[in-house]
Amino acid sequence: MNVSYQENNYAEANYTSFHSSSLAENTFLKHAEKDPLDLILQTTWRLLRVYPDGLRQDSSNLDPIHPWNFGVQLVALNYQTDDDLMALYYGKFRDNGCCGYILKPDYLINAQETKFNPWNCPIDFDNPKILTITIISGQFLPRSSVKSKDIPDPYVRISTHGLPCDEKIQKTQVIKNNGFDPIWDETFEFRIRFPQMCLVYFSVIDYDPISGDDRIAYFSAPVEMIQPDYRHIYLRANNNDETHSTLFVHVDIRSDNNADHDFGIKNLIHSRL
Repeated sequence: MNVSYQENNYAEANYTSFHSSSLAENTFLKHAEKDPLDLILQTTWRLLRVYPDGLRQDSSNLDPIHPWNFGVQLVALNYQTDDDLMALYYGKFRDNGCCGYILKPDYLINAQETKFNPWNCPIDFDNPKILTITIISGQFLPRSSVKSKDIPDPYVRISTHGLPCDEKIQKTQVIKNNGFDPIWDETFEFRIRFPQMCLVYFSVIDYDPISGDDRIAYFSAPVEMIQPDYRHIYLRANNNDETHSTLFVHVDIRSDNNADHDFGIKNLIHSRL
């Protein structure tokens, strides 16, 4: 049964576990800024849903990372829009075969004790890691469209998405006129403070200075799902279909024993929400 969103004390006194509330993205953001713990506490015993604002008449998507950071169970996206945010959505549930729910970290489940605040959180809640990825080469990369006769000029953009302190974007150089077997052999390092909440997003992009760059393939997955050593990443098409395209990479994951335990970011609001 859907009911209006109220503060947690009122909800506990008047609602039960089968009462859910739906929030437009801007309403969610207001509550997340005003009292983040109150919002998180409600996700520990009942369902909350966040959906795109009605002004998104172009069917653009909200960033699902923000509601997930607060423990929101249901984040609605415009499924017909194959953008980077939809790619993150696919990646979030890849760990369980894209079927059903995934378990939240303990510090979200036990928020009453942890007082977890995504805007300002000491990193001793999780086990920080250093993720080192070498993009070695690509194989059989597609063109930007079925009708295109242009050979792609590919580069790879690697980004991490989770709590504000774990947001980072890096990219390789552009390889001209080679979608068959481009070689980059470039290494990137990511310090992940909250690996249980973080996604890694590989986006292969066709460089075009005239009409704009086009994403031609991608792959995303939770950091906790990434395995070390040499790997072939099987890329997905823009509509999430399987392809024959791959990235050949080397992955190294180790504990970050030198992480700053006073690290935190206060009142950081992402412009993509």
